[in-house]
Amino acid sequence: MSVFNRLMEKSQYWKNMNRSSAEQIKASEDYYKNELMPDIIEYFLENNKFEGICENLILTLGKSYEPLVLSILITKPKRVRIIHTDESKHLLDNVIEITGLKPSQYSTALVDAVDSIKLYRTIKETYEEWGRPENIYVDFTGGTKAMSGACAMAAALINANLIYIGGKQLEHLKKPDPGTEKFYEIDNPYNVFGDWDREQAISLFNNMDYVSAGRIFEELDRKVDTKEYLSLKCLALAYSAWDSLDINSAVSNLTRCLDVVECGDKSKRKYILLDHKEKLIKQLEFVRVLEKIFCSSSSKRKKEMIFESIGHIIANLYQNAMRREKQEKYELAALLLYRILEAIEQKRLWNYGIDTSNADFSKTGMSEPDLLQKVNTIHEKIKFRRINTLELKIGLMDGYILLAALEDDIITKKPGKEKDKLCELSDKVNARNKSIFAHGFEFIDKVNYNKFKKMVEEYMNLLFDVEGINSNELFSVCEFIKL
Repeated sequence: MSVFNRLMEKSQYWKNMNRSSAEQIKASEDYYKNELMPDIIEYFLENNKFEGICENLILTLGKSYEPLVLSILITKPKRVRIIHTDESKHLLDNVIEITGLKPSQYSTALVDAVDSIKLYRTIKETYEEWGRPENIYVDFTGGTKAMSGACAMAAALINANLIYIGGKQLEHLKKPDPGTEKFYEIDNPYNVFGDWDREQAISLFNNMDYVSAGRIFEELDRKVDTKEYLSLKCLALAYSAWDSLDINSAVSNLTRCLDVVECGDKSKRKYILLDHKEKLIKQLEFVRVLEKIFCSSSSKRKKEMIFESIGHIIANLYQNAMRREKQEKYELAALLLYRILEAIEQKRLWNYGIDTSNADFSKTGMSEPDLLQKVNTIHEKIKFRRINTLELKIGLMDGYILLAALEDDIITKKPGKEKDKLCELSDKVNARNKSIFAHGFEFIDKVNYNKFKKMVEEYMNLLFDVEGINSNELFSVCEFIKL
């Protein structure tokens, strides 16, 4: 006789047993355990397969011990924790006896049948106690609905593999219908759709940790059947590169990001980046301008391109500084703002044919002795020492003093007296030069940083005004998006 026929015969006998008295109920329980259960196990193992390796297994015990027995026997775990209630505690012996678990293999935990928080905490504590194992399974078959729900949620959040013993339930006998038991491996929705990791990656991205966000998006791209995570990974890599002024990498990753977004648009997929497509296109155009500048082989042509596109250079530095400010990295932000001050001075002097790395004063419309005299007059006003010759390499303060001597708009159009403007500039620059990222060992606090930033913004806005640059458009384009 086949195991199935034998099982059906015994099952029918067991179903028809008289249960009028306590003795008869016990007899039916004993028959189920001693006669039916061996055939249930044999038939179940013949018709269900588990091809994984289970090192750790957590189970909940309800009114029936049978699902736990089948789960343990098919998965063959090395370590087991059985979570039970006061009402189900008496069934533990059956589970241990039939499965043959050794005392060193299993442990138990008591919870309340309706306290889902306690169950969740118990699973989490088990996970921590076991050292956060990667190989862990959770069977949420047994227990109340509250227990099963909490168990499944906790399992999903610790990234456990979910399993379940299904089958037809005989409610009047409070047992599974023998022979209907099936083993199921339940896909973790957080893994299938990447919801949990997605939220974490988006949070990292929006907090400007583009490297970490990119790693998670890359992992999701491997696991989830959608190219959306590829586009997000590429954007995170592009922003990380852009922040580091690795312009070539920023261009290549933004290009790939937009290619994927475009494919998603054509296939009517609702990628998160579709809402930002127009801005991403403008950002790609922006970094291509930077790429053209910084990848020029000719140093002279490169400088020409820099000053032709000074608005792009300054907007890029400014938005980078603002991202550092949001991270409260005031020294780095001040360093970038200082570079803007330099760029302003270098651009305005370039307009007079003066290259600050190797100055030629012949195109200023003023003789060099006359220019030197005007510079020394300004030095006297602001209590700088007199100089005997104009330096060919021009620093920041020397550059602004030269601009004052040339009566450049960047000085004359700034409100206030010339002396006061240059003294303020000198004081703020000196304070910045004492910082750890310049020439000193001090740290810039938020108050002094904001004073320095305010002054830089005044000169920056004045430059945009006198040069006729649309700063609003440039600042908007190179401001990184939020997801």
